Amino acid sequence: MSCNNDWGQLKEIIVGTAKGYRIPDLNRSFKSCQFPEYDEKDIPVGSYPDWVIEETEEDLDKLAQTLFSHGIIVHRPNTKHSHPDNWHYYSPRDCTLIVGDTIIETPSPIINRQYETWGYRNIFNSLHERGYKWIKAPTPILLDDSFKEDAKGVPSLNNHEILFEAANCVRVNDDILFQVSNTGNERGARWLQDVLVDKKVHLCENLYSYAHLDSTIIPLREGLVMYNASRVNEDNEPELFKSWDKIWIDECYSAAPRTNLPWGASEWIGMNMLSIDKHLAVVDRKQKQMIKKLEEHHIDVIPLELRHDRLLAGGFHCVTLDLVRDG
Repeated sequence: MSCNNDWGQLKEIIVGTAKGYRIPDLNRSFKSCQFPEYDEKDIPVGSYPDWVIEETEEDLDKLAQTLFSHGIIVHRPNTKHSHPDNWHYYSPRDCTLIVGDTIIETPSPIINRQYETWGYRNIFNSLHERGYKWIKAPTPILLDDSFKEDAKGVPSLNNHEILFEAANCVRVNDDILFQVSNTGNERGARWLQDVLVDKKVHLCENLYSYAHLDSTIIPLREGLVMYNASRVNEDNEPELFKSWDKIWIDECYSAAPRTNLPWGASEWIGMNMLSIDKHLAVVDRKQKQMIKKLEEHHIDVIPLELRHDRLLAGGFHCVTLDLVRDG
């Protein structure tokens, strides 16, 4: 009963839902972290179109069924007790970090994510009864002075509070990579190191300013890592992977927009894949280059799709949260 990396044999997982997905009333935290490159007038508040939600639910159901067919226990969120200020339950990866046998609810810098884990509370209760430890980082106040922009106008965070999302972190057994960005600050990394006394937390500060790490650096198994070549190079790659074999991805395909709603993610969300084990992965079927390179490294691919991954800001890694893996 533990989860220490992203490639051990997957045993149990959460798959998110698009039900109730909406853009909440705009505030400094939401704008800075989610739509920093858009003018407020171009960010419509309210629910997404029914057809977007319905198509996404079809894709998520197919993902859940595929994982179940491989012998994996699949959980889905419970949205009955949703907080009125909540944003969505589409990406369970973002606000909960499973390290070893510990559930960590992380302190998102977005006000509208503070109650997101309510949708997984019954699942976490079950894990706790089965022996998992369960902790929650201090809930942030999120005053405006928590947010800043660097000299180039790129949104970032001050260190007034402990702030980070779980998807800023990548687990590599005894090591945790921590992305410093507009969804995670140095104090967040320091708090995480204080909590995980038997792990080493490594700061990634010069890779990618926006949001999460799981479309930038993807460890595939011990000794093999996949890099987003537009963000990582031989000069800034983490020391942890210097001796590993690398797969470099320099292109990602994106479907043409079908709405005038703002994108929640770049085309690189296509790199956001989910490993079932070190020889099998769920991958966006549009990513031909990535599929070819994975297969060349003896990783078989299950090609699926999330038709609105860029719109809803989540690929196959984002929309899942692995709870139990072997190894």
